[in-house]
Amino acid sequence: MLEEVRLADPYPNKCYLPFILYPPGMHRISGGKEWLESHIDMQQQGGDFVLYLGVPFCRTRCKSCPYFISLLSEKDSRGREEAYVDALIADMKRWAEYPKFATGTVRNIYIGGGTGSILKVANLRRLVDAVFETFTVSEDYEFTLEGNARDFDEEKIDYVVSSKINRLSFGVQSFQPEILSVIGSPHAATDSARVIKAFQERGLRNIQLDLMFNMPGHTLDIWRRDLETLAELDVPHFTIYLYRIHKDTIQHKLISKGKIASPQDPEGPMVKAMYEEAVEIAESLGYSMYMVDHFCKPGYENMYNHWNWRVYIDTLAVGPGSYSYFDGYRLGTETDVDKYIDTVNDGDFLISTITDKLSPRVQRERYVVFALLYYEIEYAYYQSKFGSSFLEDFADELQRLERKGLIELTDDRMKLTQLGLVWHTNVILEFFNPAFWDDSASLDEPNWSLNGVMVEVGAHSREYWLGDKATTFFEPPALSGSEVVPGA
Repeated sequence: MLEEVRLADPYPNKCYLPFILYPPGMHRISGGKEWLESHIDMQQQGGDFVLYLGVPFCRTRCKSCPYFISLLSEKDSRGREEAYVDALIADMKRWAEYPKFATGTVRNIYIGGGTGSILKVANLRRLVDAVFETFTVSEDYEFTLEGNARDFDEEKIDYVVSSKINRLSFGVQSFQPEILSVIGSPHAATDSARVIKAFQERGLRNIQLDLMFNMPGHTLDIWRRDLETLAELDVPHFTIYLYRIHKDTIQHKLISKGKIASPQDPEGPMVKAMYEEAVEIAESLGYSMYMVDHFCKPGYENMYNHWNWRVYIDTLAVGPGSYSYFDGYRLGTETDVDKYIDTVNDGDFLISTITDKLSPRVQRERYVVFALLYYEIEYAYYQSKFGSSFLEDFADELQRLERKGLIELTDDRMKLTQLGLVWHTNVILEFFNPAFWDDSASLDEPNWSLNGVMVEVGAHSREYWLGDKATTFFEPPALSGSEVVPGA
């Protein structure tokens, strides 16, 4: 392969983030219901919101998973699943006792995890029914069940098809057995295709799947086989994720000991070729990349993301390891499943961590950070949400980004350029509040699930990711062939 010619970069270090939460820093509180009622007007008239229901269980832990899960045996001799679903429904109903959510409208529901599909049919049915008994749900709702193909037997497939669940999301990662064994995936290579086809044959076609690239031992040929299988399955939505090695995971230890190969440099020729082939094949099959690394056919956008990030409405997240956002606060529920069950059974909320009340400026930053996952900011919509001018609120940031060639300012919107798409995460970091940089103290606060990676980013200085504000281009680092790339 020809040696790649590397031009000057707009930033000194490229940031790779699998997910974005903002603001990142949170601090522990106690009090649950008492804190909630003393800080937020829960008697106010409700508006539109999305509902996230967390199922914190997995059968096994994938080797590089840094996120919170609780292992649940298929025997479940302690009845943890039943007790958890009881608590989850009771918690959800307690939130609905307040006018803020009792009078609001649920636009989108998402059962995630962990592994949402791990639930037995009887418990899944109880949970789905409880959502519609408890809240006012929009007629054009979307209801996603996230999960793993190994959980779906014929009974569960039949139930889901007949239920109010109308979208599925599968963590496929790869269709190749040699890759799944290396990453420690809980499902067999044939499971995903079999289950997807079974749902399609029964008429449920709104299916999305996740694929990963640059896994240990991954080659361009193996990746092409995955993309060929994707084409054959003809699902309307898929996402691609760069595989990350997170510190202190099983995979990190195996690579450190030389037991398995490390992933390639994400800026190297092979990994870039993987990404480019995915984009080219997607376009040839009629998909569009409507948001960062998310591909869909017309009419199949992920509406949970749309309402959450682009329309920017409230999020009520129920269950351990989950994060809500409303009335200028991010609220987190810690990961101790037994503590969660006990707290709910005692009649309280397990609100474990919060952000400070977000200032108007930070709320605007938060919107921009998420909306940029869709590559653009519409001036009129921003004005309608915040009553101010986007161009005036972020004049300094826009001047820098325009000078670097990362954005284009048109009459009605700001758009990322092609270079801006390549560096989209760093562009997003330009909108971080100065107070959130060098925040090493938040590393010692309770951070779980997706929030930890955001806190690690903010623990660096602004200059580490973005460089001096006056500098436009930086010499790129030398390629290192093959190295462990920690999750940022």
